[in-house]
Amino acid sequence: MSGKKFLAYDLGTTATKAVIISNEIKFIDSEVEQYTTLFPKQGYAEHQPNDWWNTLISTTRRLLEKTQTDPSEFSAITFSSQMQGLLPVDKNGLPLMNCMIWLDARGSEVLKKIWPWPRVMGYNPYRLFLKFLRITGGAPGLSGKDQIPKIIWLKKHHPEIYDQTYKFLDVKDYIIFKLTGIMATSTDLAHIWWLMDTRKKDNRPINQWSKTLCNMFKINMEKLPELRTPTEIIGNLTSEAAKELNLHSNIPVICGAGDMTTAAIGSGAILNGELHCQIGTSGWVAGHVSDRKVDITHYTGCAGSAFPDKYYLVTGHQEIAGAALEWVKNNILYSKETLKEKEKKEIYEIFDSLVLGCEPGAKGKGGTYLIFMPWLFGERCPLDDEHVRGGLLNLSLDHDRRHLLRAVFEGVALNAKWALQTVENLYSKVDNLAIIGGGAKSDIWCQIYADVLDRKIKRVENPQEAGALGAAMLAKIAIGEVDSIENLKEYCHYDKEFLPNLNNRQIYDTLFKEFQMLYKQNKKWFKRMNAS
Repeated sequence: MSGKKFLAYDLGTTATKAVIISNEIKFIDSEVEQYTTLFPKQGYAEHQPNDWWNTLISTTRRLLEKTQTDPSEFSAITFSSQMQGLLPVDKNGLPLMNCMIWLDARGSEVLKKIWPWPRVMGYNPYRLFLKFLRITGGAPGLSGKDQIPKIIWLKKHHPEIYDQTYKFLDVKDYIIFKLTGIMATSTDLAHIWWLMDTRKKDNRPINQWSKTLCNMFKINMEKLPELRTPTEIIGNLTSEAAKELNLHSNIPVICGAGDMTTAAIGSGAILNGELHCQIGTSGWVAGHVSDRKVDITHYTGCAGSAFPDKYYLVTGHQEIAGAALEWVKNNILYSKETLKEKEKKEIYEIFDSLVLGCEPGAKGKGGTYLIFMPWLFGERCPLDDEHVRGGLLNLSLDHDRRHLLRAVFEGVALNAKWALQTVENLYSKVDNLAIIGGGAKSDIWCQIYADVLDRKIKRVENPQEAGALGAAMLAKIAIGEVDSIENLKEYCHYDKEFLPNLNNRQIYDTLFKEFQMLYKQNKKWFKRMNAS
């Protein structure tokens, strides 16, 4: 299929991106269209499913027109997607409500009633360790953002919707249904629903929904979608969907995977023990490992990888990374009126130059260091705390917007160091990490990561497209062009390396200890302030 192309969709938290990837896994072009995340109540975070579909149509049509691509050139359609969304649909695939996306924490209220006293990190020890850890290798976090508390919340507050639900779908699952008419999910997504049996021993079939766990929470297993691996062909594009997208029917539609899963492939950190980090809307440290381990205290453990028969994907996921910079840009540095004039690509280059002109530690003229805490929507790894919130600490009159920006860059990196430390404690220390995500386009942010993490950082070529590139690699396996995981390495490309600056070692080691102490000293205060 030399000369063929892949059409990859990246279904993110803020936008849909349609991407054309060459057969050699090179980025060709993309089109992006944003949609709105709704926050109707405290702890709620929703998407309207029609927004996903409508932006998929418009970005596809614009991309085809812009690139003058003949639809016959596409070998397959593939996906990278936000994870842990919960969308109930009826038998016809019609949404019964908005999707509760990964940020939605309304399920936290029911967790306190599921597991009675005595508790370990809020859980009954018997049910946690003997059930969840044995069957899934992990457990729902206390934030209520996982599928189990979301489903239980739905049963409690909207039993009529639960009764009408034919299947619960994740984000890309709904789009795949719209394209093929088939309701299924990928095993990597299902893994972190914490309802799937992931054990690999005793001749037991792996990656099946667990009857034991479904019964424990009185979840009707018939409402869970069919399980497929990320490298499977789900079906072919229907004539109806092809007409709306201006594509040809019968193009193979690949199951694809969640954004962390595809990004892990696109990062090139594919082999056992290799790690990468992400600066996107959210952030993480993750990599492929052969042994399933978990650290409940720090909400770190193994999720499903794209290769369920060989690897797990160990993850230290953090709620906010690049979104912190967006928040500061939109709400502090510029008014909405000013943004209309200044909202250009160059604004991030301006930010980089301002950060570059500021001393490490966001040190002001008077010698005062500024620390940013990026926990703007609670945190998963390494805190697993729904009550924690962000802030700027040690702000003084000798700080200006340069220091504010540098503190944001450094605060996100300090949080990533904590996640890296947690992951490495489960396995072993690494010498280098690949870096991906839109934030990785910034040389200074990459250098700060190298300095703070004290690791060599390798930037992926087109780092913001790592998810789409990884999804295309999975498609190559699905259509039979690549026969082994190891052979995917030849399609991974890096454009720059960043080495730690030894002159910054002491200041960042000190700030990291203070960063950790800030949370430990204020944990109870955050709970008092935000428990409602």
